[in-house]
Amino acid sequence: MNRIELVKQAIARQLEDPYNLLALRLLFPPDRVVVRIDKEIADLYTYPERLDASYSDEWRAIAIRAIFTNAFADHWRSDEENLERYIGYLRREAVPRTIHNHIELFRRLGEILQIRGSDNTVSFPDPGRQALMKIIWPEG
Repeated sequence: MNRIELVKQAIARQLEDPYNLLALRLLFPPDRVVVRIDKEIADLYTYPERLDASYSDEWRAIAIRAIFTNAFADHWRSDEENLERYIGYLRREAVPRTIHNHIELFRRLGEILQIRGSDNTVSFPDPGRQALMKIIWPEG
């Protein structure tokens, strides 16, 4: 198995929840930021489906790239051992410190997760998706 597959599997097993993905997004900011992270989180109040539809995928891709770049520094260790040690460091130290340093963002994410999981929350498709649906399935 190659390194990228090892990283993807490690993230899926150990860092997949939204809190960890947000922490990794904050730890490893992209080179070019189109929308600031606080704006992305604020948008989730209006469009909570974006967390599953795009933000989680984007944050996961950032994490995969960063972990792939940083996890394999010790050349005398196996790839699996390097990755396990680096993921352990992230889970024990880096992620908790990031959550502590950005507690308000994580509180807001928690509120959004509660809203999304609520029985009385209904998601409406955004205007772009509505237009696409009309093109695909025109009425009458």
